[in-house]
Amino acid sequence: MMWAHSANEDGHRQPLDEHLRSTAALAREFAEPFGLGELAYWSGLAHDGGKASRQWQTKLLRVEATGGRVGICHKDYGVQLARQHGLAPLELVLAGHHGGMTCKSSVDDLLGEDEDAEDALRSGPWAEAEGALRPVLPEIFSRVPTLPERFAGEDRLTQEFLLRFLFSCLVDADALDTQAHRLGLAGPRRGSDLDAPRLLDRFLRRRRRYLETRPPSPMDEVRERVFDAAMAAAVTGHPIMRITAPTGAAKTIATAGFALRHAVAFGKRRIIVAVPFITITEQNAAVYRRLLDDADEHADPVVLEQHSHVDVDIDGPGSDRRRQRLVAENWDAPFVVTTTVQLFESLFGRKPARMRKLHRLANSVIVLDEVQALPHRLLPQIADALRILTQRFGVTVLLSSATQPELGALAPLRDLPIQEVLADPAAVFTETRRVRYQWRTSPKPTLAEVMAEALGHRQVLVVANTVRDARTMFEQARADAGHQDQGGRAFHLSTGMCPAHRRAVLREVTACLDSDTPLCLVSTSLIEAGVDLDFPVVFRAVSPPESQAQAAGRCNRHMRLGTEGGLVVVFDPADGGTPPSYATQIDLARLSFGPGLAEPEDVTVLRTYFAALYRTLGVEDRGRPAATIARHRRRWDFLSVADGPRRANGQGRDRDHAFRMILDDTVPVVVAHGTPAERQVVQDALATLRGPLPDRDAWRRIQPYVTTIRQRSARQALADRLAVPVVGDLLEWCGEYDGGFGLVLQPRGEDYIL
Repeated sequence: MMWAHSANEDGHRQPLDEHLRSTAALAREFAEPFGLGELAYWSGLAHDGGKASRQWQTKLLRVEATGGRVGICHKDYGVQLARQHGLAPLELVLAGHHGGMTCKSSVDDLLGEDEDAEDALRSGPWAEAEGALRPVLPEIFSRVPTLPERFAGEDRLTQEFLLRFLFSCLVDADALDTQAHRLGLAGPRRGSDLDAPRLLDRFLRRRRRYLETRPPSPMDEVRERVFDAAMAAAVTGHPIMRITAPTGAAKTIATAGFALRHAVAFGKRRIIVAVPFITITEQNAAVYRRLLDDADEHADPVVLEQHSHVDVDIDGPGSDRRRQRLVAENWDAPFVVTTTVQLFESLFGRKPARMRKLHRLANSVIVLDEVQALPHRLLPQIADALRILTQRFGVTVLLSSATQPELGALAPLRDLPIQEVLADPAAVFTETRRVRYQWRTSPKPTLAEVMAEALGHRQVLVVANTVRDARTMFEQARADAGHQDQGGRAFHLSTGMCPAHRRAVLREVTACLDSDTPLCLVSTSLIEAGVDLDFPVVFRAVSPPESQAQAAGRCNRHMRLGTEGGLVVVFDPADGGTPPSYATQIDLARLSFGPGLAEPEDVTVLRTYFAALYRTLGVEDRGRPAATIARHRRRWDFLSVADGPRRANGQGRDRDHAFRMILDDTVPVVVAHGTPAERQVVQDALATLRGPLPDRDAWRRIQPYVTTIRQRSARQALADRLAVPVVGDLLEWCGEYDGGFGLVLQPRGEDYIL
């Protein structure tokens, strides 16, 4: 008997042929929606074929008692088998199924440094493996597929995505089957399928009840028109659509209605909602749970929320990637709410833990909410991903924003029509003018002067450009005696706070707004997109027009103060910070927006601005990150796409030209925050993650308590014993956590990411 995995807690080893067939069957099922089921099936048969060698089997039994790693390469056998049968693309898939997809030269290195070395492998462990496999797994030799036209006939960039999806099918199937063995389950764990007709009916009924019980708003008639337009557009079948509607027009609910009705009409199997900020995933997921989750608390949840990622593919002291990968998320749920970082860094990643979820995108509806926040330097590659997903993988994409970027101006989408949901968005914006603007830009005020003016208003939101500025202004508001004498309260929001903490703050802020309690909320830009708050006055540090418009969306949101009843003050602080990426955008915006010019919500001027911005930034120019990434994608160099090309001096890789949504390298940190019951949830989940059988459920439970810090801050925190490792790159925070602004890092508060 040959074994694939050592004994589980029940004392049972997993037979190798059983693991290979089970993985193959799952991989084929996963790949069938995009037409490469047989390639995926054969990859599943071949991926662990090298484990059949006597050396590998002997070492497995030797290390079983200690739980150690076998440490003998077994993926090379499947790679050479693919090469032998002319399946060169599968070589990359098979070679990467443990460490990640790389490039042709790295795959070649697996087969020996020269012909003598390859001959030694061919006459040694490979011959042993083949001799052992032929009697028990004959189909690996008799059912070798050929590359179908649905692969061979595609362009190189589409083929590269097909390889990514094949890889996803293999590593997810492998992980699910391995987990079933380790947990002693009868078969792999499977999530619920999307029952779109049932969920659409539930959604419409619950939405109707929600509208009947909430207070009326002057925006209700506009919201109903937006919803009706989205539902009508859902049955038209356009692969890429966009909904351009004002903030506060209930786009969150309208886009969900679109996705569900479209799924019913066209048989889509999953809905993915991706948003730019964690704050929005929390809020949107809560809305969708109320509208979609089963009333029975014991039923499988419909809505899965994923906003953080643990890198379980890292090597470190005591790390066990086999065990750690069981934590990785695979989006096995009908309705997923995630971030654009998770979505696109998975699409352009190379490691198993990130990519195992990709195959779930095939034949789905993807809603890109607040699409204006996508990083400009990567837009051409993001646009190409949307092209391929819609043309080859049966995906429908809905772009949602009050400040739509001009993606159709980019080469990948230039020849693909993007259909508007609303017939005349500009007219809707004119109808819903809710704010007037004032400018504090000349002379430039100090942050202290801005806060002094802001605190003169009963209820005010202040949005700063950096975490350091936000914290400085918050401390001033928290210490302001006059504000406190009036019963005023000061609040803060930034990503230095864990999601559960931010949710608690948003609940308190909402209660203060509803009860007319004086308050000042100081936030970073995470407040701007999708967060449902309604202030009479908003102060916004000078920023690109789309950010100013989004900040204005938190002012007179429900139009209860009438036309232009809200006040938005744009200030340019003399002592404030500005993200480096803002400079060009602000300079270009000054030509079209500002005193005496267009207002930031002018959708017609915004379209012209975005097209000009892409030209000014040169996002499609040769040598820019997007062009470099495209070049390496055509070469199927997954390592250079994800990690960056090698530097000319040979010293490491150029991370600035890798596909990274956030240029700063960050590390997830879990905080035991909240009530005693919440803290116990965190501790129980941490114990599971540190134990012998970590799983995705523990990771899902812990997400509300996870935030991120920069890697340099993480290294210092570990050195100062303010944090300890958990699993992968996840840390547990042991240092100070301020009830107002979250993690306390010394000495630099600016180490937080926005």
